[in-house]
Parts: sequence; structure tokens; C-alpha cells
Amino acid sequence: MNRNEMLQKAKKKVQADLSRKDLPVIQAVRTLDDIDSAKSLLFERLNEWFKLNFPDLEIQNEETYCKVVAEFGAREEFDLLKLQEMVGVKRAIHLMEKAEASYGASFDLQDRKAVKALARRVLGLYETRTELETYISFEAERLMKNIAYLTDPLFSARLLATAGSLQRLAKMPGSTIQVIGAEKALFRHLRKGSRPPKHGVLFQTALISTAPPDKRGTFARILASKIAIAAKADYYSKNFIAPQLKEKMDERIKEARSHRSKPKPTYRSQRF
Repeated sequence: MNRNEMLQKAKKKVQADLSRKDLPVIQAVRTLDDIDSAKSLLFERLNEWFKLNFPDLEIQNEETYCKVVAEFGAREEFDLLKLQEMVGVKRAIHLMEKAEASYGASFDLQDRKAVKALARRVLGLYETRTELETYISFEAERLMKNIAYLTDPLFSARLLATAGSLQRLAKMPGSTIQVIGAEKALFRHLRKGSRPPKHGVLFQTALISTAPPDKRGTFARILASKIAIAAKADYYSKNFIAPQLKEKMDERIKEARSHRSKPKPTYRSQRF
């Protein structure tokens, strides 16, 4: 094989790797995490900035907070009718009363323009995040219909991103899927003999996060075993077997709920 043939073969291999259908979903999930980090940081900065003008402003919903700042830019510009559309009548009246009695510094025209611009940028991140979630959900249901059915589309995409590829996920046994995302705790258990992790990223599912603490390990093991089967179906056969898996999983969960938990074993530190 000459040099040109080897280069063409390498290019085809790279192209095949880049054409994997799961790669865009993985990138979208990682982008979602980056947006969350940027959004949190910028919102904190916006909040500190606007509190110079209105230190006693209290709006729990961050997106609504940004909309208020983007619309008015200063408490002096608050309008009751517009506020009512954003936060409701009672809340708007309360905010107007607080704004009139506030001891915050006044913002001039340039201050208002700057803080409104920042608020609009943060709102843009919220909109981008919503669009990304829609894309991720659609692609996850198409690519991993069995896993998405057992859990939910957003979580199935998160699991895919944690595993690195659908092929890798399909090759994982249930025991690995159970603790994926908890590698630090697992290595700590292996090195120091501390308690082993009951679950990793699976805790983000409603089944595990809402389960009684003493049942989470059992539920995670049951869920992981079914996800392992679902992942193989999604990658290899493409058959939709999730309803049957869900039925069997629900039966095992029901049985596990009725069983009394055994006392927790005591783990002692071990030296290697």
C-alpha cells in the first residue's frame, strides 16, 4: 500500500468517526453544561449590579428577574402595567411600593443602557438553552428510543455524554452503568475501603432521586440492568423493546419496595 492509499484510508476512517450520529448529541449536552455555567455566573453579576439601584428587589425566578431588568434598567423606570404582565398584579404592586421606598443609588441613562444590555444577553442564554433542550430531546428519542423511554430523553442524552458514545454504553454491563459518573467515589472505595457508591449519574432520574435513601442502591441496580439491555437494543438491533423492559422493571421495583432493607455493612479502611 503506497502513501496516497494510506492517506485515503485514514481520511475515510476519520470521516466515519466524525459521522457518528451520537456525536452531535454529546456536543449539545456539553454545550448545555457550558451555558448553565455561563448563565449562572452572568446572572450573579447582573444581580449584584442591579442591586446597586434596587437592593431590596426580590424575584425568585431568574428568567423573570432578567426580563424586568431588560425592560426597565432601573427602579425609577418601573411601570405598573408592564410589571403586571411579567409578575402578576399583586406582585407588581408590591414591587412598585418597594421601588418608591428604596434607598438604592440612581442609575443614569448610560447605566440603564449597560445593565439592560447585560440582562438581554443573559435572557439570550435562556433562549439558547431552551432550543438546545428541544434539539437534545428530539435527537435522543430518535437515537436512543429505548433508553429515553425507560428514563427520559434529556437524561438519556446525559448518560450518553457521560459514557462517551452509544457503542461504549452498549458494551457496558449494568454494574458499570449503575456507578458511571461516580468514578471518584468508586476509586476512593477501592483505595481506602470507604463505602462504595450506590449510583452515579443515575441519581438524576426521578426514580432514584425520589426513592427512599435505603432503597436507592437497589433501585439504581435494577434501573441500570434494564438500561444495559436497552442500550444494546438501541445500538445493535434498533428494536423497540422498552415497554417490555419497563414492565419488568416496574415489577422488580414494586418487589423491592415491599422488602425490608438489611442493616448496612461497616466498611473499614484497608491499606494496600
